[in-house]
Amino acid sequence: MEKSRLKKYGAHAALTLLNTAAGRWQLRRFPTRTSDPLQAWDAADELLHEALDTHERVGGTTARPLLVNDAFGALLMAVAHQHVISCSDSYLSHLAQKANLELNQLTCDLQQIDPLAELPPAIDIVLMKLPKSHSLLAFQLAQLSANLKPGTPIIIAAKSKLFGPAARELFAQHCDAVEISLVQRKCRILRAKLRPNAVTQTDFIQQWHVPDTQLELSHHPGVFGRNQLDIGTRLLLENLPPAGAQQVIDLGCGNGVLGLAYARSSPQSQITWVDESYLAVASCQRNIDLNLGSSARYQAHVDDCLSQHAADSADLVLCNPPFHQEHTITEHIARQMFHDAKRVLRKGGEMRVVANRHLPYYHPLKRLFSRVHQVACNAKFVVYSCQA
Repeated sequence: MEKSRLKKYGAHAALTLLNTAAGRWQLRRFPTRTSDPLQAWDAADELLHEALDTHERVGGTTARPLLVNDAFGALLMAVAHQHVISCSDSYLSHLAQKANLELNQLTCDLQQIDPLAELPPAIDIVLMKLPKSHSLLAFQLAQLSANLKPGTPIIIAAKSKLFGPAARELFAQHCDAVEISLVQRKCRILRAKLRPNAVTQTDFIQQWHVPDTQLELSHHPGVFGRNQLDIGTRLLLENLPPAGAQQVIDLGCGNGVLGLAYARSSPQSQITWVDESYLAVASCQRNIDLNLGSSARYQAHVDDCLSQHAADSADLVLCNPPFHQEHTITEHIARQMFHDAKRVLRKGGEMRVVANRHLPYYHPLKRLFSRVHQVACNAKFVVYSCQA
């Protein structure tokens, strides 16, 4: 399904040229879309290329680089000739790296891992983009300092505003010889060497009780709604469809609370939780085990929306879609979710979705579904029932 999606959009997507001290490449975002107005890299990626070039010119070793949070492959392009380990929480980022390697006709000895995977200790340098989530940054720095050899150089880039006091304190905890550059193109570069630190993954797992649901939620760092329900999720939980749907999908599941709540009300339903975040799916699986117990009726996996799901295979899709991709505000992921839900739903099936009131989703939903009506709303959010 992913290959067919690439063929469908790839021929018409607008290509962009990344030109730095390390080379020139065509680079595009993923999922691809026609005449994409958003660029597949930022000034922080360019600064990392320059910093890498400087590191190599003064004799620094880069034979085995570790990339962390490389969104669309901008960092990978500069080191594709090496044996590369790329760690990302995003399944879409892994797909983007492969797509952009293919686009530039590059072969790479590339190993892609998720944040919970074991890090190989033989790493020469870490190139990192700061994540949006502070809890994820804390987890990633702790993992690096606990698993890589002391003194491993790390170069980090991000918009200047992200290098705030809390982030700087984390660097002080896990790194030595920390140097932060002056602002360049609204970004900064941080250079440091990793300090040994003994931590475990469970040190970063947070658990809390959801009022009025009898659910206990366990979260890995960086997962949306890590310590409380957001207003939109709460509104959808108060307006879930009646029990009885046979095949149910919690699309963009996050911690899985929507599917968990429906499973409690409809214990005979078969439910699949889907997200592009590895940490979200791992959190969701923990919550399934914690609240429902192990069962063949319950599955959780990563996906690019519903690309791995067959047409006409579901009766109900529950969805609280994102309107951002890391630091970028965008509606296109939500719209892809809507298209995939329409394809996957059987005739007469329903997608029940919650969205911010200011987002222009109603008319696109009307074009896709035979019937769309408002189920509930409050000052900020609206819940739609969309019939296939």
